[in-house]
Amino acid sequence: MKKYILFLALLMHIDIGFSADYSKIDKQSGTVPANMKTAGAIAHYLTQNLTSPQDKTRAIYYWISHNIRYDLSMLNSHKTYINTQEIVDEVLQRRQGVCQNYAELFNACCQSVGIKSFVISGYTDQKETLANYGHAWNAVLIDNKFYEVDVTWAAGHLEKGKYKHEFNDQYYLISPVEFIKTHMPFDPIWQFSTNPITNKEFEKRDFSKLKTTSDFNYMDSIKLLSGLNPLERAIRENLRIKQNGVTNALIRNQIAYNQQIIINEKINLAVSLFNKGVTNYNNYVRLKIRKFHNTRMPDDQILEMLASARREVESAENILNFLNSDKPELNRIIRNMQASIGKIKKDIQKEDVFMEKYIKTSKPFRMFLFLTA
Repeated sequence: MKKYILFLALLMHIDIGFSADYSKIDKQSGTVPANMKTAGAIAHYLTQNLTSPQDKTRAIYYWISHNIRYDLSMLNSHKTYINTQEIVDEVLQRRQGVCQNYAELFNACCQSVGIKSFVISGYTDQKETLANYGHAWNAVLIDNKFYEVDVTWAAGHLEKGKYKHEFNDQYYLISPVEFIKTHMPFDPIWQFSTNPITNKEFEKRDFSKLKTTSDFNYMDSIKLLSGLNPLERAIRENLRIKQNGVTNALIRNQIAYNQQIIINEKINLAVSLFNKGVTNYNNYVRLKIRKFHNTRMPDDQILEMLASARREVESAENILNFLNSDKPELNRIIRNMQASIGKIKKDIQKEDVFMEKYIKTSKPFRMFLFLTA
């Protein structure tokens, strides 16, 4: 479950990565038919007569920034979402949202028309003042180069404490070397730099490292992401975030959020392993109730069924042994699982003793073992 919170918009000047005349694309991208309710349908409509990724991205960027308003009432919201699709559905239904809604909608639209896009979380520098809230924006890969987009800031800004929905075309396809001067990703791979700046350098506005290259392989890390499960991704991300320096509360909050993902995923993994162990044990018990009659399963396969149950249950136990959460409900789940694991381990141990006798006993006499089992 993810909690998404916001931004305080502020207009800033950033040099753009592309210089092009988008007037024709903008003119035809202002509206879509009212019956289009999904990101895919909207994106395909907006890009149906466009061929280049740059033009398609522009049409999506323009439509979102003109048709989605920032919802200040959600500024201190603690609403949680099950998945990113729920975030996209919400913003399309309400036509309002916060930065995460903008970024996820832009990402969903781009992905649906074959444009490689990413959602990036971080914090911002607004007129030499670090924002009090986390922020989300996007990056797109066009012609093997990364460019960054902030649809939220393009859509409007705060003016005397109120949101003004006014398009600002300074946040489209910005080169990473310029974007980093105002937008700092939590995870340094999203700086798209072989020599990423640290959080301390960003807060001091020291961008001197941008002029030199080094050996930080952000491309390999980004390519690896699609093959990682949520647990591996959160572990690796937290490691990179910590290595880049923990200098403010927003970074600490992101680390804590990732740690919660790690705990949740480890619990899910432990549950999965435990359930597999229980299934193998139950299969063994069913065979034993039949006194292993009418089964063509050799002794070694019966032993392996019991051994598999033991391995899986012990693997679940090993995961949980070093797990602790600041959420009482999760700790209750962990303790209850540990108790269940303790019980089934005792049952498995009893069956290990029985099977040791069973294997050593001559087949004609094995039936007598069940009389005392």
